[in-house]
Parts: sequence; C-alpha cells; structure tokens
Amino acid sequence: MDLRQLRCFIAVAEELHFGRAAERLGLAPPALSRQISALEDELGVSLLTRTTRQVALTRAGLIMLEEAKAILVRMERASRSVREASLASSKVLRVGAIDAASSSFVPEALVTFRSRHPGIEIKFVEAMTAPLVQMLEAGKLDLALLRPPRKPTDCAFEILRVERPIVVLSESHPLAAREYLTMQDLVGEPFVVPSKRIRPFAYDLVMAYFESVGAVPNVTIEATEKPAMMSAVAAGLGMALAPDWVSRLSFPGVTMRRLRGALLDPPPPGPWSASPGGRIRSSRRATISSPSCARA
Repeated sequence: MDLRQLRCFIAVAEELHFGRAAERLGLAPPALSRQISALEDELGVSLLTRTTRQVALTRAGLIMLEEAKAILVRMERASRSVREASLASSKVLRVGAIDAASSSFVPEALVTFRSRHPGIEIKFVEAMTAPLVQMLEAGKLDLALLRPPRKPTDCAFEILRVERPIVVLSESHPLAAREYLTMQDLVGEPFVVPSKRIRPFAYDLVMAYFESVGAVPNVTIEATEKPAMMSAVAAGLGMALAPDWVSRLSFPGVTMRRLRGALLDPPPPGPWSASPGGRIRSSRRATISSPSCARA
C-alpha cells in the first residue's frame, strides 16, 4: 500500500465516478482503475462496487475512506514537522527555480527573505521543471518555482503569476512595424521553436497556439535555450514565441511584440489549483509563476 494508491482511492470514493476522479488526479481512467485494483488485491477486500451506471463504496470501503484520509493527514503533519525541525536546526533554505522565475521576481524575493531572516542561509539552483520536481520529491529542495509537471506528483502547488506570450522577431521583419500581433499573423512564417525533447512543455504550448487557429508552425529550427533561440531569430531563421519575462533582456537584432488575446499559461485544472486562502498545502512546495508552482 502506498500513498498514491490511497489518494486514488480517496478521489474515487469522493467522486463515485472513475472519469471525474481520473480528471481530478490527472490520470488516465485505466491507470486509476489499476491503482484501485492493486489496493484491493493487497487488502484482500472489495472497496468499491462497480456497475456500468454507478460506483458505490462497500462497508469496507467506507471504513477505508476514513482511515486513508487520516493516514494522509498524519503523513502531511509528520512531513511538515520534520521539515520545520530540519530548517530550524540547519538554518538553510533550499530553493529551486526555472529560468522564468529566476530571471524575474526570485532575486527580489530572496533579498526580502534574507533581510527578514538574516540567520538563514539560502541555497539556490536553477533548472527545468522535471529535475526540480525530482529534487523536491527527494527532499533536496524546500521550495521550487516552476511549472506544473506533466506527471502526477505529491507536491502541492500555488499559482503565483500569469505570464503572457510575446512574439520575438528580427528588427528587419515587416511585422516589426506593428504594435501587436495575432496568431493569424504568424501562420506560414518561418518559426524557431523550443526543443521538443529538452523543453516539451514549451514546445507543446507553441503547437497548441497554432492549433487554436487551425495551423501548424513552419518550423525551421529547434532551440534548447533562450539565447540560442534569440540568435536564430536575429539571424533571420524565423520568429519565435517567448514568455513576457524575456522582454526584460536585450538581444541585438531582435525586437519583441505583444501577442494579442492569449495567455502563455492558462490556469491548470483540478489538483494544480491554489488552496483556500492562497496557502501552499504540502511540505514539499512547488510554486508556479504562470498558472505554471511561476508551467517552462
């Protein structure tokens, strides 16, 4: 029995519907069903009765629901207590962030934190979302500012800010004369996109924007990092989409225009929502600067 199985069971028990529970957890219904079956096999009892029309709790399921909730509460309380004790004794705050966060509000936030808690050492690391989540889950970070990962995680998330996309294009491009652009303006233009392998979220986001207007980008090159993308744009290899924090940086030969009518990161559904009162709900904390725990 593991915590993921318990969370899956609680979701199904509360929703009494595998489809809604799967959506709430960000899982495919077959995967959710396997988790429930594995839990029932381990316990040797049936927790749910299933028909084509409804899902209901057995007597054992009713008892298990209360016990599972109590277990999760105890685990969260224990995790919080251990982490707070560790922080108090070591006086070290371990923070991770994606480039979108570390290039925007993180420096000011860390300066403010240090002024209020001068006795606590800050250890900071910049990385992409997937490795940051791994470090959080391994207990190597106390807090991360990132985008909600694709795979389910035990981390809790709180939305910090929303980013808007900008269009990056060569200063000599005819569209550079406009104040803002729309997705229709970008259809057919040569395009520099994020690396599908290294930055899958950013790549999929660009694809989704073009799909929203019934098109696909005319991809000329994939770039892993922002400087490489900007260099490709400046060289005339195409235009690109980037988060608005990039506009704070300067790249020779490149200009930037607002993309009208779009958010870079629409608020994610279900488990990524901020908790009541804006509080983070877990000792393993990931915050988003997009409706991203700042999603790069």
